Amino acid sequence: MKILRRFAFMHVLIALFVTSAALSAFADPPSRAVRLQYISGPVSIQPGGVNDWVEAVVNRPLTTADRVWTDKAAKAELHLGSAALRLNAETSMTLTNVSDDIVQIELDQGTLNLHIRHLFGGETYEIDTPNQAFTILKSGDYRFDVDPNADTTSVTVWHGEGEATGQGPGVKVKSGQQVSFSGGNSLQHQVGGAPGPDGFDDWCRVRDDREDHAKSYQYVSADVVGADELDAYGTWRVVGAYGPVWVPAVAPGWAPYHYGHWVWVEPWGWTWVDDAPWGYAPCHYGRWVYSGGFWGWAPGPMVVARPVYAPALVAWVGGPHFGVGLSFGAGGGVGWFALGWGEPYVPSYAVSRTYFQQVNVSNTHITNITNVTNNYYVSNNNTTVVNNNNIQNIHYANQTVNGAVTAVPTSAMTSSQPVAKAAVAVPASAVKPEAFASAAPVAPAKTSVLGANAGVHAAAPPAQAVSRPVVSQAAPPPKPVPFEAKQEALAKNPGRPLDTQTEAQLRTNVMRQTPAAMNHANPAPGNQPAAGTQPAQPVRGAMPNAAQPAKPGSPGTPSAAQPPRPASPATPTEMDSKAAAGATQPQPGLPAHNVARPPQASVRPVSTNPSGSASPATPATPATASRPVPRPPTAGTPNGNSNSPNVMSSPKPASVPSNAAERPANPRPPQTTSSPNVAQSNPRPPAQSQPAPRQSTPRPPSQQHQNNNKQNHSDSKPEHKNEGR
Repeated sequence: MKILRRFAFMHVLIALFVTSAALSAFADPPSRAVRLQYISGPVSIQPGGVNDWVEAVVNRPLTTADRVWTDKAAKAELHLGSAALRLNAETSMTLTNVSDDIVQIELDQGTLNLHIRHLFGGETYEIDTPNQAFTILKSGDYRFDVDPNADTTSVTVWHGEGEATGQGPGVKVKSGQQVSFSGGNSLQHQVGGAPGPDGFDDWCRVRDDREDHAKSYQYVSADVVGADELDAYGTWRVVGAYGPVWVPAVAPGWAPYHYGHWVWVEPWGWTWVDDAPWGYAPCHYGRWVYSGGFWGWAPGPMVVARPVYAPALVAWVGGPHFGVGLSFGAGGGVGWFALGWGEPYVPSYAVSRTYFQQVNVSNTHITNITNVTNNYYVSNNNTTVVNNNNIQNIHYANQTVNGAVTAVPTSAMTSSQPVAKAAVAVPASAVKPEAFASAAPVAPAKTSVLGANAGVHAAAPPAQAVSRPVVSQAAPPPKPVPFEAKQEALAKNPGRPLDTQTEAQLRTNVMRQTPAAMNHANPAPGNQPAAGTQPAQPVRGAMPNAAQPAKPGSPGTPSAAQPPRPASPATPTEMDSKAAAGATQPQPGLPAHNVARPPQASVRPVSTNPSGSASPATPATPATASRPVPRPPTAGTPNGNSNSPNVMSSPKPASVPSNAAERPANPRPPQTTSSPNVAQSNPRPPAQSQPAPRQSTPRPPSQQHQNNNKQNHSDSKPEHKNEGR
């Protein structure tokens, strides 16, 4: 009987294993990506899977495992759905996880301003720092400051609510509060009132106000990233059956997907990066139509739908039936043109039937999506989605428009060269149905991942910043396989990213051959799951998800980065050596809720291993009485603002003057920095109106023990407000 039970049990395990392996290949990509919307000064990115830092460009889509660094006197703004992330100078940030349900961000040092207009039910934003993991519970305005040299993290909530977790009871932070954490991940903290805004906060507020007043959101969903840019560069018209159409102000002969370059961004593959400051939304959502002698962008039914991001909504032309007689050279060429109204987008990456329908329905008007799906979607052995050859039967409206087809040598695409300079004239006779393809038949190279500035020196964060361990509540996904380890596999099926199962197998193969080979790529978040949570089930063949121990930092190294803002005056508390060592009894002068307790969240080391190789994690360094604790400001200390302007990397038609210079000194604690921290000239057009600067009165000294007990024992539940525009 026991043998029969074991036999049956093994059959169940095998069935589950096979089912999970089959489903792993159907893992859809996220329906959203992060747009690098604004850069000022030297800003660098490090794409996941490579170890090079490259100068950032506007409109570059970012996703899981990508890193961003703002150097001295620099700022950056990133958008994701209805959220805006803004980084001040000398800030190191990693997009740990970007999916449909969670946005997990690692902040190693510097300042992050987070504005969330709408929080969907079940959607999570988590900010991981060296002292705590902060989970957003309500839409609102948040600021996070991580001192690059000291063991402190300050969390400011102007509007909203969230909870910090670490090695102790969670700490609720509500509207109008600022909490400063120290003592490693012990959640030792001080509570005070949120200080008044500084120059960086004013700059963020002006940016938010402009987006709030964007007219384009009358025609598209609030989750269409980049739609706020359209107002200044074109006009909306109602055109026949297309409905509202946005018409850009461009020169005669202009065509979509002609002025920009291609980059390789996984899991989507070839991704378009447009040169125009408005070129994000019209290139990743909706369709382009040519009517009455002009091009217009028709967003479709995106007012009511949550749109699905696409890397480029184009039809590809390539292969042996294309390029004969054209001057592409020995490597051949590839061409493309914008998809028209109601024409299906057939992804080059593996997707499910549901994803195929959603990416089309949310981006254009399709009368019978079932018929479209049956014609252009096919499943091969229920494991991998491939594209049907019926694509050659589509009648594309834009293929006959003069100048609509753009083609370049394959080498220009691989090296991310500017398309307009490398483009080859394509006569209408060269575009034949048999040349239509569902993917660009071009294999990527490392330069394709880095983009237009590959090989150019770029600023990089200090070593101690990228090696700091951080606290995480949610278990991060596995780190990406180094690009060099997958390049051969990508070349076997040019233009198509690897499916989930193949990538997992590659990760296993690399680890079996030489574990050290996984250490050459970019540092990325670790994969240690949070205590008390269920880690994601590994894909078949995936290697363990433990991160390597963090490298020892250099807390004494001088840095010009802005330190976190201390809380308003409150009674400082310090842990003695016994509490730091993990004592379970309260110490004199220390509130009971600050005593070290069993783990509630994991300390996630940031290793130089991007692929999740197995090695033990390094525990957080216990706090001691010598650790710095935020102090109240000294009377007469200036707020540290300066008026040095930054240079915008992408010119725009108008600027918005900052009001930081006109503001009186606010009660903010001193900020020691050599980099400017002021609102700077803005290349965007001014909004119709600007609200008065937010005023915040510092909270008077209070009983810290009582305040914290009220927060920690609050029984309020998370609220999800619908804050549409």
